[in-house]
Amino acid sequence: MTDGETDPDAAADVPVPVDVAILHDRFPGIGGGEEFAIEAARVLDAPIYTTYVAEGTELPDDVEVIPFEQAKYTSLPWRPFLEWKNEGMNPLETLNVALDMTDAHEDLAEYDVILESAPLSKYYVPDVGQRIVHYPHSPPRWLYDLYRDRLSAFDRPFVETGLKAYAKAWRALDKEANDYVDRFVANSELVRDRIRRFYDRDAAVVYPPVTGDWRNEGDDGYFLTWSRLAPEKRIDLIAKAFAGLDERLVIAGDGEQRDRLEAFAANYDNIEVRGYVEDIESLVARATAVVYAPKQEDFGLVGAETMMAGKPLLGVNEGFTRYQVKGDRTGLVFEPTVESLRRAVRRFDPDDFDPVEIREEARRYEYDRFAAGLRRVVAETAAAGAGAAATEPEPAVETERESESERADDPRDADQRRSAGRGEERAEGVTDR
Repeated sequence: MTDGETDPDAAADVPVPVDVAILHDRFPGIGGGEEFAIEAARVLDAPIYTTYVAEGTELPDDVEVIPFEQAKYTSLPWRPFLEWKNEGMNPLETLNVALDMTDAHEDLAEYDVILESAPLSKYYVPDVGQRIVHYPHSPPRWLYDLYRDRLSAFDRPFVETGLKAYAKAWRALDKEANDYVDRFVANSELVRDRIRRFYDRDAAVVYPPVTGDWRNEGDDGYFLTWSRLAPEKRIDLIAKAFAGLDERLVIAGDGEQRDRLEAFAANYDNIEVRGYVEDIESLVARATAVVYAPKQEDFGLVGAETMMAGKPLLGVNEGFTRYQVKGDRTGLVFEPTVESLRRAVRRFDPDDFDPVEIREEARRYEYDRFAAGLRRVVAETAAAGAGAAATEPEPAVETERESESERADDPRDADQRRSAGRGEERAEGVTDR
């Protein structure tokens, strides 16, 4: 167990305060952040408050989700301006969510502990007696570790200058909101390091839960990669690498790069783009191995799910992904280049990997450990708040009165006060004259 990580065995029976609420920024769909909020609500038996739920988003029946600004974001005339666009990079939407988070829902003031999920929830201004646990998934990457990458996409000096000023203002607001947080929780050691570096705060580590029917049903002779089809996932790099190989590649997922990837795959018989796959567990179960190449991934749910299925992982040698590949026991690492990935695929032999050993390494991502770790963090934060209230010092006036009464019991102190009083009378007489 690493420094700052919670002890799941010790946390198993930790009671959780009744009055806990989850505050999640928004539900534009069901991604990793939304899945965390839902599972946290189940573990803590807590409702989820959020700004809005996008149309078409399917929520589970066993979790209460309360959108407090639904009409604003999903109805005319504001909807076209406040829609979730470009993976959340719509500045008007982001700014409005942050502003709406400051007061959020009036009922939140009744809860002792607020578990904040995702970065924008941090702008909630708590009541004096409330305790705040913040699970950001990562400090906003476009402001910090991916700042230069995002900036490089704009080559016009005027636009670049405006974006720098915009990011600088956001960075100041982001750090100011840290004052509201009692305890940070990171989803990996990598994110804990980011919190330490960018916020100068420490964080507990609670891995996100791995859910689903992950299993190993043999090998149908294809490599698989799946995720949101966005630039930072580097699916295009994986496709280019397999374009120079004989091995089959199946790409699953949806996103802004899907059309481009489908056009590329049409030129190669060994590359197939399937789009969104509902039963991804069955596709993983029959794969030879999974290839994963995200840019500086915070945690990497794909890698964890691959290991839970007992499948080898060919992972990029950066971000948290490099920690998921354990010394050639759970897979192979490669550098984020086409040639490096090709070398890894050529070197890969499925007989070198034991599914049982891979699953054993994946035990740290089990649901029970997530639940125990989250309960412990919330309980400890609530207890710290109660302890601070119990040891609150009494007013200074009362302390002075008690000190005077104690001194009155000592005859020597009484003589000293009489002498001091005569001295004051003489001084007053001199002043009067």
